[in-house]
Amino acid sequence: MNRRRTIAVLAGVLVGGLCFGPVFGIGNLWLPVGSVCVVAYLATEACRQWPGLTAWRPLLVVVGGLLAVVETVLRATAVIGLPTAASIRALGRGLTSWRLTLESTWPARPDPELVVFVPLLTLVACLLAIELLDRAPPLVALLPGVAVLGVSQLYIAATGLTAVLIAGAFCLIVIALLIPDNMEHRRLAPWVATAAVTVAAVVFGLVAGAIDPVGRTPYSLQKVQAATTPGTRLPSPLDDLGSRLSSRGTDKDKVLFRYTASEPVDRWRLVALDDFDGVTWTTDHPLLRMGSALTPGPEIKVSTTQQHASIQLEDLDGPWLPGQLLPATVGGVTEPKVEPIGSTLLAPHRPDHYQLTWAEPTSVDAADLLTAGIDADAPGGLSDRDPIPPDIAAINPLQGKRATFATALALEKYMRVNYRQAVDGQLPTGHSWPQLRAFLLKQRAGTSEQFAAGYVVLARMNGIPARLVVGFRAPAKPDPDGLYTVRDSDAYAWPEVAVDGIGWWPLDPADQAATGRASVAGSTASITEQARESVPPVDQIEDPKVPPSTDDGTAARTWTGIRIPLLWIFLASAALLLLWLAGVPLLKSVRALRRKRRTGTASVVGAWSEARDRLRAHGIPITPGMTVRDLAHAARDLPNTEPGLTTVARAVDQAVWSGTAPDAELSQQAWSGVRDLRKALRTRPKLDRLQASLELRTLFPR
Repeated sequence: MNRRRTIAVLAGVLVGGLCFGPVFGIGNLWLPVGSVCVVAYLATEACRQWPGLTAWRPLLVVVGGLLAVVETVLRATAVIGLPTAASIRALGRGLTSWRLTLESTWPARPDPELVVFVPLLTLVACLLAIELLDRAPPLVALLPGVAVLGVSQLYIAATGLTAVLIAGAFCLIVIALLIPDNMEHRRLAPWVATAAVTVAAVVFGLVAGAIDPVGRTPYSLQKVQAATTPGTRLPSPLDDLGSRLSSRGTDKDKVLFRYTASEPVDRWRLVALDDFDGVTWTTDHPLLRMGSALTPGPEIKVSTTQQHASIQLEDLDGPWLPGQLLPATVGGVTEPKVEPIGSTLLAPHRPDHYQLTWAEPTSVDAADLLTAGIDADAPGGLSDRDPIPPDIAAINPLQGKRATFATALALEKYMRVNYRQAVDGQLPTGHSWPQLRAFLLKQRAGTSEQFAAGYVVLARMNGIPARLVVGFRAPAKPDPDGLYTVRDSDAYAWPEVAVDGIGWWPLDPADQAATGRASVAGSTASITEQARESVPPVDQIEDPKVPPSTDDGTAARTWTGIRIPLLWIFLASAALLLLWLAGVPLLKSVRALRRKRRTGTASVVGAWSEARDRLRAHGIPITPGMTVRDLAHAARDLPNTEPGLTTVARAVDQAVWSGTAPDAELSQQAWSGVRDLRKALRTRPKLDRLQASLELRTLFPR
């Protein structure tokens, strides 16, 4: 087994294992994955040093690799560095930990029960790569590393510079595998290998780019997993909102939680709901285990700053944790879960207190909001499952205006003017079509529950992506002890609108300021209030400008940068690759046939030229003035080639130096020597024969 090729195939496995970096972070993977690869290499070196161990090589790799996994990932289960029964059980659970990882946000917490499956997968790939390298062509031994890479890309596909670096690393590994051990041949083979790998990599990259162009969200297998038990329906805070709003006496003053925050906040959210079937509001986005940290998604194009708060839970029921729109980390909670799209936080085991950090947009002002468009692709923003009743569908507050944030504010203003808060007597409850019909068409009075649900329905009717959020209003001032207290009477529902480049933005159609609740200075509510004061009446709102079209139906010509014809580049590259793979062997076959069809001395000389070109393709150096016997001596390291060359040499001597015209029998003798030479060359390794068949230089005269 060649040491260089062993290192190459293990490097392929190492690169594939490190490609799980977006899931766990490179810092949490390089030691366990690297240790497994190093142990596998040391096992092969031991077998090379002591050949008697070769039969035990698979066992050495497995045992050494498992010990490396225990020492680097499961160290807490070991005693004095030695595995225990707990270590074995943890390794067994590692066979299914890949699924737990799918149920977490990324980067996931580097918990041993999650990380362990990556080095285990790496160990299996190392074992297969080493054994295949001893039994199959080198490129076949690279397949386990490619398989590990493929699994990592199913978790989250690499893009941009990362994908280029991964492709470059595998190109170097393939070159290292293809370089033959023959020193004379080695001078030429890297150039052939480099050309082949480069063309293949370019073609593959262009195909991948055509299938999944740059700018799209990378594919992720995580989208199909959830951390909740199938069939388990959690109670919705929306169901409790009516009872909280209609509570009397001391219930309204019941303390739910208290908190301190680095900056004032204007609300706390419990859950975001975006599916409405005419009866209930729900969401079908999966709850995931909270990873080490969450970052704002690609839809957030404005700058953010991190804020933090410490929350002390008092009499808040249910598994929901008060949170913010863009949560980053949750501390002090055992196995917290998050629904990333709706920013919903949940704790299976209710903590007494916890710490929350989140990202807060900092570069958004009223002018930005007024000129912003809407994000029609926001998940759940325009989802409707039930037909809208005709009498509600007839409501037309926006007069057919295109969906923008300005029209979203105009709709909010419409509800503030035409509907009122129900504050006395029996407060209305419910959010299904009968309650919404009564609120929108008859009573025109309701709580924040009906305002929020009604706004979302009307917004979606007009193409504005919106969802319903349940939570609490934050008090404007702290208590004397410096903590803010949130009570039962602070329960509240509001709509959120998806704003292009900014993300989800809360609105207040119920006009809580009219009930004496002032907005917190500098908060989203304060910025929205400034934009609200500047929004014009509906009939004066200008629709966003659409790029004009030319007479022939093409868009107006604007320079958008250099356009790269990826499809034509792909077709040209694929054509060149096919031409090389099929054309070179075909041209060589046609050349041999033409040489054989010659007559007399030309046919014998053609046989000599054919033998020379075939050996030249196999790396035998050819020099001017070389005779057939000189060629036989130069090719002495190639087994069984001498008899065929001797036959050709005899025919050449008789045809050139005898002075008589060669007959057909002499020509057949020369070409029989060529056939014997070809049979001898067929005994060479498959890779060497493939390289020789694709050798371009022999098509051109030296």
